[in-house]
Amino acid sequence: RFPDVCNETKSALQLLRSIFPTDKFSPGFPPIVMKHQLYAMVQTRSDVEKALDMMMEQGMVRTFCLAPHEAELAIVFTEDYVSYVRQRTSQSLLIESFVDKVVTPFWDLSYSHAFLTRQLEFQEADISELVRAGLLTPRNEPSRWWIGVPGSAGFARTLIRGRTALLQMLRRSKHRELPRTEVESSRLPRSTKLGTAYYVYDAIGSGLVACVKTTSGDILRLRE
Repeated sequence: RFPDVCNETKSALQLLRSIFPTDKFSPGFPPIVMKHQLYAMVQTRSDVEKALDMMMEQGMVRTFCLAPHEAELAIVFTEDYVSYVRQRTSQSLLIESFVDKVVTPFWDLSYSHAFLTRQLEFQEADISELVRAGLLTPRNEPSRWWIGVPGSAGFARTLIRGRTALLQMLRRSKHRELPRTEVESSRLPRSTKLGTAYYVYDAIGSGLVACVKTTSGDILRLRE
C-alpha cells in the first residue's frame, strides 16, 4: 500500500506545483506548496507524513517554516530551490558550499550556530552573508536559524490575503457555503496572486472550510 500512498502524495504535490503562478513572482521563484494543502487531497494525514519523509530522504523535496507563520510548513521541490538560489545570488562559491553542505545532505528545518560553524565549517562572515541573502532566517531561540526561501515574505502575504478573501466570499453567501465549481470560477482581488484553486486547497487543508460531497458536486462550507 505504501508505494501507492507515496505516489498519491507525489501526484498531489506535482499538481499544486503546476498551478502555482510563478510568473506573478520574481524570476525563478520556486513553486511553494503548503503542507496542509496535501491534507485536502490525500485521505490520511499519516500517509502524507510518511510519503514526505521518504521524499525528503531521497532529496526530492525540502520543507520550510515561512515566518511569521511558523506553524505552517511549506514544501519546495529541491531542484526548484537549488536553481532559484543559484540564480538569485552572486556569491557563487558560498552558495555552492551552502547547497553541498546543507541543502543536499540534510533536510532539517533549522540549524544551530555550533552545527554551522563547527561541523560544517562556515565562518561568521558566511553566516552573515547567508542571512542577508535570505537563505538563513533567525529563529526566536538564540543562535539558531531556519533555512529560508529568499523573497518568501511576499508569498506569505498573498497567501493570507487570498485565504481571507475566500473566507469572506463564503461568509457573504446565504448559508455560508457555495458550490466548489462556483468558488473556483470566481475572481478574487488582484492582490491575491495565487489563483482561486490554490486557495481552495489551502482553506480545506487548513480546516477552515469543509468540502462536502453531494450528488451534484462538492460544496465548500465555512467551518466557523
